[in-house]
Amino acid sequence: MWTDHVLQDLSDQKEYSRSELSQVFLREKPDLTDSAFRWTLYNLQQEQKLFRIDYDTYATKKPKVLPEYRPLYTDKAKNVLDRLSLRFPDLDFVVFESVLLNEFLNHQIAQNTIYIQVDKDISSFVFDFFQEDLGGSILYKPDKKEFDRYWTRDCMVVLDLISQAPLNINSPHEISAEKLLVDIVAERSVAATFSPSELPFVFENIMNSYRIDTRRLNRYAGRRGKAVLVRKLAGGGK
Repeated sequence: MWTDHVLQDLSDQKEYSRSELSQVFLREKPDLTDSAFRWTLYNLQQEQKLFRIDYDTYATKKPKVLPEYRPLYTDKAKNVLDRLSLRFPDLDFVVFESVLLNEFLNHQIAQNTIYIQVDKDISSFVFDFFQEDLGGSILYKPDKKEFDRYWTRDCMVVLDLISQAPLNINSPHEISAEKLLVDIVAERSVAATFSPSELPFVFENIMNSYRIDTRRLNRYAGRRGKAVLVRKLAGGGK
């Protein structure tokens, strides 16, 4: 396989950023598209030929200690993060986008959805803030029926941030691995973006790739009424 030639040229003693890997892969396969590169990177991680060891950092050797999960947001999601932080500097909120799941899914999500989970006392103000720009491309706390009916490509969804959610200490607006695991089964509009048959696979991939605080995971799952299901799904991971 052509990727084997690429991997042979990579050093076991070096760490590589995503952009560095892209350049190396393009030298071997100049017609490689960005989507094909993402899929190749995903497959190599599943085959354990390449390992994500930190935020945007990869290596050819498996780390002794699993890294903390750090989401690789799209530029649009980064813009949402920046705008909210600037407009509401003291606001508790977390941003998630459905394409983040492509790292763990067999069947990739092509159409992205950005979710803003925000303190319920101000969620309506955040909705109004973005609605001026997006119009019908933003939904406010939709149920599954509303989500299926009114969803549009690259739309945004504003949801309430559940209290006691497990947040990243250093990056509180980025979704944590524990929160991600619970939200994909607890948030109906999130669960609607991929096949439920992939849930065990997603749980296994996340738990075998990143550090998980099971105490925080189970506490949040209980808070969302999904303790039994999450424990069952988490049993397949490390």
